[in-house]
Amino acid sequence: MMFFGLSFVFTSLALTELRPVSIIVARLLISLSAMALLSRIPAVTRIVGGLQLPAVSDYRVFVLVAVFQPFLYFLSENTGLLYAGPAVAAIIVATIPVVTPFFAFLLLREHITPLVILSAFVSLAGVALIVYAGGEAGGAHPLGVLLIFGAVLAAVGYAIALRNMPGRYSSFTVVFWQNLIGLGLFLPVFLVLDMSATVAAGLPSRSVIGALVFLGVFPSTLSFIFLGRGIRVLGAVKANITTNTVPVFAALFSVVVLGEELSLIMLLGMAIVIAGVLLSQHRSRPVRGHSAE
Repeated sequence: MMFFGLSFVFTSLALTELRPVSIIVARLLISLSAMALLSRIPAVTRIVGGLQLPAVSDYRVFVLVAVFQPFLYFLSENTGLLYAGPAVAAIIVATIPVVTPFFAFLLLREHITPLVILSAFVSLAGVALIVYAGGEAGGAHPLGVLLIFGAVLAAVGYAIALRNMPGRYSSFTVVFWQNLIGLGLFLPVFLVLDMSATVAAGLPSRSVIGALVFLGVFPSTLSFIFLGRGIRVLGAVKANITTNTVPVFAALFSVVVLGEELSLIMLLGMAIVIAGVLLSQHRSRPVRGHSAE
């Protein structure tokens, strides 16, 4: 989760010299190269599964998954980071588990509890406070918040699309092919929008190259491997609760690395959002009867 939190910081660093789509293309290329190497290490494949070739009948599912993640998600997130700081972006992305049940109810008719509805209002109140604080200090433009919410919706679509993914595929296989298909989706956008500007800008600085390598190897590759392993060991509920630490890491390192200033109002808004997310993940305990002694 530390790597996921740092991804917001290093993306913001890369955006000082590169355009959003250029960063995504470089990130995916590095991730695919790293995964191709890891797929040849027996110790890795024993943990996360080997790299499998999808069946032709499953191509549609893989393409749908890739449209949501990485295409729509990273397009929204990276562009949003031009207008909102990494700490604010990470907080908004943390609302994914709050938003997901509503779309699961609308599209899949899954049950939604009053507690989830309450948590959504709490989280939205926190986001509103962040937008207000950002407007006062120039730190979180409403357009940036809107774009980051677009990333949240893409993540929700990704989670729902994954439910149609056949269980015979390992998480390693899914991530590899979604990144490869995503790269194919991004290349035309890169050629039209970013290629001329990227070539004219020349080779980026060492710090930006380091940021790109970090983004490709750690958040886009190792974090998914660690998360998949964590879900198997801890279970989905306990493993997903750890995602609440992502905005904490993002806020901490955005202050340390980028020198981002967070006002008291913005910190209060962040705390309210996290409270709403934690509330959405609360599970009521069954009442135990008194044993006869």
